[in-house]
Amino acid sequence: MTDEKKTEEKETKVSSKVKSPAHSASAKPRGAAEAAAAADHAPSKKSSTAASAAVQKSSGTLRIRQVKSGICAPVDQKQTLFGLGLRRIRQEVVRPDTPALRGQIHKVRHLVEIVEGA
Repeated sequence: MTDEKKTEEKETKVSSKVKSPAHSASAKPRGAAEAAAAADHAPSKKSSTAASAAVQKSSGTLRIRQVKSGICAPVDQKQTLFGLGLRRIRQEVVRPDTPALRGQIHKVRHLVEIVEGA
C-alpha cells in the first residue's frame, strides 16, 4: 500500500510540474505578439527627437524639474514622479499641458518646479 501511495504522490507532483510550463508557453506567444505590436508602433529615434522638438515649440507644454528627492515621500508620490518621467534631482522633462498632468504636478508640488511654460 505504501508503494501505491508513493506512486500516486509522484503522479500528482508530475502533473503539477506539467501544468506550469504550459502556462509559460502560452505567455510566450502573447509576449511575442505584444513585442511585434510595440515594434510596429515604436517611433524611430529621429522621429522621437523631432516630436520632442515640436512639443517644446508648441505653447501647450510645461517644462518640469525635480528639485527634491522622493526618497522619504509616500509610495504614491514616488509613483507620480516616475509617471512624470522624473528619475533624479535636477532632471527636466517636457510634457503637454493637460489637466491630468496638472493634477500630477499638484500632487508632488513640493518635489518639483515648473521651469517654463514653453
